[in-house]
Amino acid sequence: MRHAGVVVYPPGATFGPRKLNDYEFVWITEGHAAARFDKVEIDAPAGTILLSHPGMTDRYDWATDCRTVHAYFHFDFQTPSNGWPPLVKWPLARQMATDDILRPLFRYVLGIWSLSHDQHASLIVPAVNLMVRAFVSGTTAIAVEPYHDQPPAIDKAMQALGDALAHDPPLPVTLTELAKAAHVSREHLCRQFRRHLGIGPAECISLARLERAASLLTRSNLTIKEVSDAAGFTSQYHFSAKFKKVYTVSPRTYRKSTRAGITVEQNPLVRKLQLNVLRQ
Repeated sequence: MRHAGVVVYPPGATFGPRKLNDYEFVWITEGHAAARFDKVEIDAPAGTILLSHPGMTDRYDWATDCRTVHAYFHFDFQTPSNGWPPLVKWPLARQMATDDILRPLFRYVLGIWSLSHDQHASLIVPAVNLMVRAFVSGTTAIAVEPYHDQPPAIDKAMQALGDALAHDPPLPVTLTELAKAAHVSREHLCRQFRRHLGIGPAECISLARLERAASLLTRSNLTIKEVSDAAGFTSQYHFSAKFKKVYTVSPRTYRKSTRAGITVEQNPLVRKLQLNVLRQ
């Protein structure tokens, strides 16, 4: 797996056209997209999972009246020699029911992607293989399982943070507001953050803004200034300085590298935020 993430788009954003050199799964979790794979146009409301192939040219036009959220990951795949339909007959999109296997596996893949290569290499391949098999065959139904992540106070605070940053324009976020959303005191919330995330709420807010910016740099055609504004930064200069401190490269270099499939520095908070955005 080369690259993965979750992107929150402002209304009217676009991405592409882009020619793919690998496979990509995309899961629309909120909003709506008009996708185009080569000459095939696909209507993709929330709950749609799309699968594109190497050599395809894709383009996405996101909803103009609301935000759109999607998760994605790129991967390589060797088609088995027996028992598989030819690639041209694979479906490009499926609308998922509430009891499907693909969305839990999507969460799982994004979760283990944050581990070191030695830790996740043996886990990602079978998970992605199962996703492809289920998607191509259409056999996706499973029993519903409860989803558990982190303590309730952090969970509620992170959800409030994600909602504020996904607003267009982003809403200001303070420790007091996060504590109120979590129904705990400011002091208790700080202790919970440091114990379970290893950072305080203020640093978490800053990293969350940067992660939204990073996802838009990779997955939209917005200018650097527009990305800075969409992530809630007061100036493009302030945004660029903060971004380079965390990701070690400038926003422009980050965009160029990720689109070329080059691995770049990861935000330490990214997977925690992604797993919360994907809850539904």
